[in-house]
Amino acid sequence: MADELVSSETYLAAPHPGRTLHDYLRIIIRRRWVVLSVFLVLVATTALYSFTATPIYQATVQLLIERQQPQIFDTRDAAAAQMKSEEFYQTQYKLLESLALAKKVADKLHLAQHPQFAKIFENLPPEADKTQQRQAEEHLVNAVQSQIEVKPIRNSSLVDVSFSSPDKELAARVVNTLAQAYIEKSLDLRYAASQEAGQWLQQKLVEARRKLEDSEGKLNQYKKDQGIVALEDKETITAQKLEQLNRELVAAQTRRLEAETRFQEVSAGRPIPEVLNNPLIQTLKGEEAKTIAQISELSKKFGEKHPRMIQLQHEIAATRGKIAAETGYIVQSIKNAYNMAKNQEENLKQAMETHKDATQDLGERAIQYRVLLRDVETNRALYENMMKSLKETTATGNLPSTNIHIVYPAAVPDKPVKPKKVRNLALALFLGAFLGCAAAFGLESLDTTLKTPEEIEAWLEVPNLALIPHLEFSGAPEEVPEVVVHQEKQTLAAEAFRGLRTSILFSTPGQAPQIVLVTSAQPMEGKSLIAANLAAVMAHAKGDVLLLDADLRRPSQHQTFQLEKEPGLTNYLVGEVAELPVQRTAMPNLWVTSCGKLPPNPSELLGSARMQEFLAQARQRFAQIVIDSPPLLSVTDAAILATLTEGVLLVIKAETVPRKAAQEARNDLQEVKAPILGAVLNDVPLHRNGYYYYHQYYRYHYYYTSPDGVKTKRRSKATSTPGLLGYLKNRIGPGRGKKAS
Repeated sequence: MADELVSSETYLAAPHPGRTLHDYLRIIIRRRWVVLSVFLVLVATTALYSFTATPIYQATVQLLIERQQPQIFDTRDAAAAQMKSEEFYQTQYKLLESLALAKKVADKLHLAQHPQFAKIFENLPPEADKTQQRQAEEHLVNAVQSQIEVKPIRNSSLVDVSFSSPDKELAARVVNTLAQAYIEKSLDLRYAASQEAGQWLQQKLVEARRKLEDSEGKLNQYKKDQGIVALEDKETITAQKLEQLNRELVAAQTRRLEAETRFQEVSAGRPIPEVLNNPLIQTLKGEEAKTIAQISELSKKFGEKHPRMIQLQHEIAATRGKIAAETGYIVQSIKNAYNMAKNQEENLKQAMETHKDATQDLGERAIQYRVLLRDVETNRALYENMMKSLKETTATGNLPSTNIHIVYPAAVPDKPVKPKKVRNLALALFLGAFLGCAAAFGLESLDTTLKTPEEIEAWLEVPNLALIPHLEFSGAPEEVPEVVVHQEKQTLAAEAFRGLRTSILFSTPGQAPQIVLVTSAQPMEGKSLIAANLAAVMAHAKGDVLLLDADLRRPSQHQTFQLEKEPGLTNYLVGEVAELPVQRTAMPNLWVTSCGKLPPNPSELLGSARMQEFLAQARQRFAQIVIDSPPLLSVTDAAILATLTEGVLLVIKAETVPRKAAQEARNDLQEVKAPILGAVLNDVPLHRNGYYYYHQYYRYHYYYTSPDGVKTKRRSKATSTPGLLGYLKNRIGPGRGKKAS
């Protein structure tokens, strides 16, 4: 069961080669009637509409719409200034297409009385109420609006406004009236905006005046309470004084640091410039040095107790006392200077802190004062701006200006815009051809039947040995109608069977298959006809040929050759006859074994040993054996017989057998390991479906043998198609057929 599923998936997914341009042209030729039908219907419908439709005229007026904002505030309407230009123009376009504007035009031109729109009101009953009248008026307005078309001109402020109507004069009047109504509407909107803005400004102006008066009153009261006359001058003086105190404090701190440094040096006993550079001290130091020098000289002559030495000692002590006294004066003066600098610094610091407090208090009062002053200035500026804007708005409202202008008024059109006959017909020709081809390709994709030798070889992966055209039987009493190989008027079909014979003879290396089974996937595919003609054409080429009718369910060969049904194959298989039940036909070298009596168990008989004995005897007597068997998918008879033969032909009826059925039949043969020679595409409707490749199939076979054996050169009329279609048939793609013998 698993193997069967795998096999089924394999044949369903058989690769199909990609289509080429030739393949698409073949599809178009084969389904040319579908293409022509769609093409003609579309072209005829378009032509009928184009030449019978009422002409529609279109009048166009060109407008210039400038993006100008109403001057209501000094800011020129800040909200409108932020609006994008595209949004502004889109709004204008919608206004041009609005119902309000269409109603205004309809009222101005009294379109309700015009013949084009009067029928809207003719259907109203005489006693129509207001609701019905209003609905009719709305219908009129909608009808007018539907014919308005607005086309902006890119990268400009221009716009074309059009109106379409069967009445060309009405079209011009309506669109010109529409432009005037649009300008009037714009003026009305601007005037209404100015009036509303003026009223709003009047109210806001009263509020602004009241706020200004309140803020001024608060400012004056605060100045009285704080004693402020000229705050700015007072702040300037205070700031200057504070800056002067700061400079003096810095200088005092510098002097104090210098005095402190000198005082510390003196207190530590270190010499300082004031002491060293004092003239008195320097003089005393000189006298001290002289006295010491004298003592040093006299000490060499006199002793310490000498009066002179004692006198000099007293002089040195006196001098040194004077030096110490003068140094003390200097130190005291430095200390006094230090204390004075320190006191001055402290005084300046106190004055600085006092002035800072006064300045801070003044700053706080100044802040509140400025807040009140700013309120006064803001309210005064707002009041003045509103007063100015009110004057400008009043002046703008009284000035009838607009930003919309008519650049080119509409003229009465002289040519209709609809229907565009040339364009419609050209489009219909293109779409008709396109949709016709699309329909052909769609039907082709939905059609899963096998139609061409290429499809057989692609989907079944077996060679296509022959292509048999559709046969028309005359029913002449002197001939066997189904056997066409001996009929002069069926030369094309006879040539096809001769080609099949040649393909079979060369299908296997070495010796040609002696026993050939002819079967099909489904009933009514023409396998019996193929078997009869194949046996006849083989009998014409070589020794005796046996046609075995092994279709024990629906036999037909005895009727084809007008022979007796019994004795036949079943009579031999059940043992009723010992010799081969063969019957000679009217054709040379062709023998037929009919089926005999229909048995209840055909499969068992065909798989019996007697069947093998029958074929063994037939091999010895006949050069070729052609077996006509039942369809593969109906019963198992053909599969049983396929194991007893040397070659199997699978007959496929063109445009009838689905690919799936043909693949199932091929798989049934492959499962029993039957030697498949190939397939035969049968009953090809050359004339009806335009099978272009049949001429290609035999275009190299100008020569074939006539009944008298003389080589003749001629073409079959069936392959000749005049005109472009014939040229395409003869040019598109190579055929897949085999050469005839």
